[in-house]
Amino acid sequence: MAARTSELTVPLRRAFTLNRTLRAPRALVFRAFIEPDRMKLWWAPQGFRMLSCALDLREGGAWRMRIRSEETGAVQTEVGTYREICEPDRLVFTHAWVRSDGTLTAPTVVTVRFTERDGMTDIAFTQADFTSTEFCKSHEDGWASSLEQLIEYAPRL
Repeated sequence: MAARTSELTVPLRRAFTLNRTLRAPRALVFRAFIEPDRMKLWWAPQGFRMLSCALDLREGGAWRMRIRSEETGAVQTEVGTYREICEPDRLVFTHAWVRSDGTLTAPTVVTVRFTERDGMTDIAFTQADFTSTEFCKSHEDGWASSLEQLIEYAPRL
C-alpha cells in the first residue's frame, strides 16, 4: 500500500554551503573575517548595521556581535566560539543568537574555506547543524546577503 501524501515528511535541511569569488588576495579576505574594522563593513545582512564586535581570536576564544535593523531598530546579538583558526586557509566557529530572555538558540557550526586562484579568492562558506529547515533557510539568506556586501567591499581590502 502506497503512503498517503499526508504521511510523507520533508527531510530536515540541516546545512548549506555558499560559494563566492572575490577580487582580492586570500590573506586580505581572511582578515575581513577576523578584524572588527573590516567586519563592520559587510558582516550583517543588507538592511542591518553592526553596532559592536568583540573577538577573542584564539581557538576556544569567544566572539560576540550586535546588529541593528535599519528598518525596525531591533537589535540582535550573535555569539560563538572559535574552534579552528588556520590563517589564511580555514576558519571554524560556532554561531548562536541570544534570545530576549538571555538564552541561546541551538548553536550551529560555520566553516569558511579560503582558496587563492590567480589573485582572486574563492570562499566556501558552510553552516551546519540546524534544528529546523526554516532556521537553515533564514541563515542561508542572511549570509548570502552579507557575502554580497563582502564582494562589494573586496576591492577596498
